[in-house]
Amino acid sequence: MEETIELRELLGIIWMGKAVIAICTIVCMLLAGIASWFMIDEKYESKAVVQVVSGVQDTGIMANYVATEFTPTIYAQRIQNKSSMQQAFENAGIKIKYNNKNLIANVDADATKNLIELKITSNSPEDAQQQLQVLMDATKQKMNESVQKTLQDLEMTYKAEAESLTKEIDSIIEKYNKTIRENNLPELLILQTILNTEIILNISEEQTAALSNVNGKLQNELLQLQTNIQTKAEEYRKTLANYQSVKTGLDSFKPDPFIRVIAEPTLPEEMSSPKKVLNIAIGLVIGMIIGLGIVFFRNYWRRSAVVK
Repeated sequence: MEETIELRELLGIIWMGKAVIAICTIVCMLLAGIASWFMIDEKYESKAVVQVVSGVQDTGIMANYVATEFTPTIYAQRIQNKSSMQQAFENAGIKIKYNNKNLIANVDADATKNLIELKITSNSPEDAQQQLQVLMDATKQKMNESVQKTLQDLEMTYKAEAESLTKEIDSIIEKYNKTIRENNLPELLILQTILNTEIILNISEEQTAALSNVNGKLQNELLQLQTNIQTKAEEYRKTLANYQSVKTGLDSFKPDPFIRVIAEPTLPEEMSSPKKVLNIAIGLVIGMIIGLGIVFFRNYWRRSAVVK
């Protein structure tokens, strides 16, 4: 019985303060409406989906360098790099202060898909779509430049290594030739060493005598020099092959196979914020809560005054 009386009393208090509650509700709804329509900037959200994979093309000796750069994580980091993306906007003639808080790059947790969901907000649908496209193009270019720079450094490394090996081979051959001449040995031995094969020689009696007098120390020295020449020559051939491979790859490398656009940047049809209807509904709830609070506080104040 007491609960019924208390509930009726509460409803009576609310009914008596219905005007206050209505006024608070209307005011809060009006404020929410004014803020939504006239004060809060309209935002539009453009979306795109990109897949970044490195194993779609055999790049030979460059495979490790390509795999290191073309990953979803690196892509997400680069597209959110404030300084480089600001430069991309300036190059595209877009006058905007880039704030990467407007851009969201979500990397798919499934490593087999390597997907990145991109979202960007701007003040108009066209701007949002254009800005996202600029960011995607700039990110692809930056990743391409990074790999190109790595390959250029690798090319210079192989080139320097090949030049160093050439000098070493020249030095060893010069020493070998000098040893041959100083000991009056057949100079065709030089050709034999270079060709790495046995040659039947027509030599003079003097050279035959010189060959017969070759001691173990001289023979070991010549064999060691021959081995060094052959070893360095093999190293040179491998280095030269790597150099040519990198140079060819550098001339033909393109990032397109490794960055696939699954969904192009969308042109938003509706604004993403503010949510005008939702804001008004929130204003309605807040207004009612404030109104009820005022009504019950006023009732409490009156009762406290009567008791005193």
